[in-house]
Amino acid sequence: MNWTKHIFWIAALILLQGCGIYDFRGANIPKDVENFSVDFFNNEADLVNPSLSIDFTEKVKTKFQTETSLGMVAENGDYKIGGVISRYQITPAALNAQTGSAQTQFTISVHVDFICEKYPEKDFSKDFTSSQTFDSSLDFATVESGLSNELTDIIVQQIFAAIALDW
Repeated sequence: MNWTKHIFWIAALILLQGCGIYDFRGANIPKDVENFSVDFFNNEADLVNPSLSIDFTEKVKTKFQTETSLGMVAENGDYKIGGVISRYQITPAALNAQTGSAQTQFTISVHVDFICEKYPEKDFSKDFTSSQTFDSSLDFATVESGLSNELTDIIVQQIFAAIALDW
């Protein structure tokens, strides 16, 4: 009985690999989509982190290079990903009667335009946002890099899920 389970799983893996759409990382990319391109994400937020545009653009490229079998091209890829960083903001999140603000919320939003000429029904233009609160007694400059890195990782994963996983 145990050997029949092994045969079943081997057959299932062969069938999944053979269909040409799914890979073992869970991406749902049509077989005839061979490459992608990522345009530079300009920072159009009111508050500007000078390295955010470069860092974010590179994170998107790296995610698609490491999580898919797609090749990267400089422009006009089968999957075209572009957009702008639209929000980079800190706001009071929770108030304390004695000290004023007790928590501060840090938010990053990115507007993404995705185009797939081979499958135009996949195209979208939408915003992706992530926020994190931190103790207001901390100087934003001391937590900015770590929080920015966390939030952009989350947003890149959201973008990847919307494009490659069809979520």
